[in-house]
Amino acid sequence: MEEERLLKEQGKKYSLKDGASSSVMEGMGLKYITPYALSLGLSNKLIGILEVLPTLIANILRIFLSKAYYKKSRKNMVLPFIFIQAFFWIPLLLVGVAYFFFQLKLIYASLFLIICYSIIIISGLIASPAWTSWMQDLVETNRGEFFSKRSKINGFVIAISMITASIILDSFKEEKVFLGFILLFSLAAIGRYFSFHFLKKQYEPQPTRDDKAFFSFLQFAKKMHSNNFGRFVIFTSLMSFAVVIASPFFSVYMLKELQLSYFAFTLIVLSSLVSPIFFLSFIGKKIDKYGTVKVMKISGFLISFVPLLWIASLLLMNSPQWVLIGYLFAVEFFSGFVWAAYNLSVSNFIYDAVTKPKIILCFTYFGFVNSIGSFLGGLIGGQLSGSASFSIFGLGAILSVFLLSTVLRILPSIFILPKLKEVRQVETSKAIIQLKVKEKLEYFIKLITSYNPRPT
Repeated sequence: MEEERLLKEQGKKYSLKDGASSSVMEGMGLKYITPYALSLGLSNKLIGILEVLPTLIANILRIFLSKAYYKKSRKNMVLPFIFIQAFFWIPLLLVGVAYFFFQLKLIYASLFLIICYSIIIISGLIASPAWTSWMQDLVETNRGEFFSKRSKINGFVIAISMITASIILDSFKEEKVFLGFILLFSLAAIGRYFSFHFLKKQYEPQPTRDDKAFFSFLQFAKKMHSNNFGRFVIFTSLMSFAVVIASPFFSVYMLKELQLSYFAFTLIVLSSLVSPIFFLSFIGKKIDKYGTVKVMKISGFLISFVPLLWIASLLLMNSPQWVLIGYLFAVEFFSGFVWAAYNLSVSNFIYDAVTKPKIILCFTYFGFVNSIGSFLGGLIGGQLSGSASFSIFGLGAILSVFLLSTVLRILPSIFILPKLKEVRQVETSKAIIQLKVKEKLEYFIKLITSYNPRPT
């Protein structure tokens, strides 16, 4: 028992190192896919497809792999796909080489970009259910605290990576910016290779398996509306649909319509990554103390209003650019806080609501349903944001998409979220009232008055 405990503690340390290394890939690679796609000349519609198609394909594949997840070593399921993910950053940058230096046609460059990026995303997502089950066995207590610590470290590394990336891109002249992307994607590949190395060393506890625990997706779907976890999946998938209608186009709005520099773009995106560093410990402790559903209800509702804050940037169009950048920085800071609370509560709800033998299946089916919502949202958002005729209240196409996203985020928060029930033991109603009145009110008011918020 003591040896097992020590191996798990060592495994947690390797998990922190894995997270930090993969965050280099996140900050220098994944965060700059949209700018890279824009530099190649991809349309809004193609960028929408780029954002959502890989996720849908991955989650369809995960359905077919559900028995393999269930029977094979989780470590052996994770490692090959992480290696593939690291490798395919090289073909991705070669697409740009062919386009910029060998005049590859845009239609082929777009196709190869979507294929290479899809393989990167699909590889990571296929590994994800096995990794989730692996981590559930590795971190058995105080999950909110551990994952908030891991997220804080990841956020810090992403922040440093993105700042470095923006300096690299801005140091190249416009026509030579692609050279900067070559350097960024090379570093992204190296970061993921280090992540692969630490995962190889991470201890895998003996999985808890029960042959009777297996159930098909159809069995899951039939009962989805009538059980707590099913309602949770419906809520998150509707939120994914509403969010992804707008989320791929915040970057397009900044770089194309506002014509911000890469450094200004990075500062704004960075603020949403920096704010969780300050608040994740607070959020993790509240989740451990009061439960995931309470935090999910508050954060899920606040997320709904994020796109409205982007639309409000119209009021600053005639102001000095630093005022606009400062406002969007503040909006993203708020966005980072509410999204950190939402994502942490969602992931912890899954760990709490699902037994160990069923975690891989439930996570796989959860991902599949959510990916359908994301795919449909991305297609609709891409179509509408690229349409010159689409307008709500006289707003441009992208800002109209933001407004539509706001309305669609509010609906599941009002009609489905209140029906979710807490599955872990939480403190008494007196403590919950204290959370509602003191922290939800006092802390939220403090946030809003300290700076103008913004969502993602």
